[in-house]
Amino acid sequence: MEIAVVIPAYNEEERLPAVLEAVTACESVRQVILVDDGSEDNTFKVAKNFSVTAIRLDKNLGKAGAVWIGLQEVSQPIVVFLDADLKGLKPSHIEDLAYPVAHDGVDMTLGIFRGGRIWTDLSHLIAPWVSGQRAFPLKRIRELPNFSHLGYGLEAALNKFAREHNWNVKTVILRGVSHVMKEEKLGLIRAVKARAEMYLEVGKGWLISLNGRNPREPNSGCRQK
Repeated sequence: MEIAVVIPAYNEEERLPAVLEAVTACESVRQVILVDDGSEDNTFKVAKNFSVTAIRLDKNLGKAGAVWIGLQEVSQPIVVFLDADLKGLKPSHIEDLAYPVAHDGVDMTLGIFRGGRIWTDLSHLIAPWVSGQRAFPLKRIRELPNFSHLGYGLEAALNKFAREHNWNVKTVILRGVSHVMKEEKLGLIRAVKARAEMYLEVGKGWLISLNGRNPREPNSGCRQK
């Protein structure tokens, strides 16, 4: 397998190293694209310490915007999306995500947390479709219109697009993987506000169809490598 990994990151200097260590240790990964989404910490500096393509956005575009920017650099036949705050990620998890795409004709995999942390396991048990850990063949990525405006609604919109286009979708268990909760990053009050904004964008993602958007529509975000 030949895999490109796209990782959007915002203020993840503390959590990013463990993710990049696992990703760069995976023998099947040929390309890693880290997009620093206008972070206010040393996320970009941390990324530059690894053998990855690091892109720094001058302003925060939101998760979907950062992923869209990263996808413009992809050149491998299999594309994996990973969050920057994962805990317990191993190289084998990346290959587990990609294997059904490479060998079973699957159009999209969803990585589901199990055996990591009780709250993240519960989240994926209730709503597995929210997972940001996914794999696709590059040909499917090239079919997607510009989704950079969707923020945290990216996953919901991808699910809707896959359903509308009859994609073959498979869930993959990522045993031992979890992520850091917003309450741990931001504190309770800020986390509540951030979650409310996230759920609003997720709701918009369900309502908005990606059909009809121009796939080559330029993104206005500035960047540097």
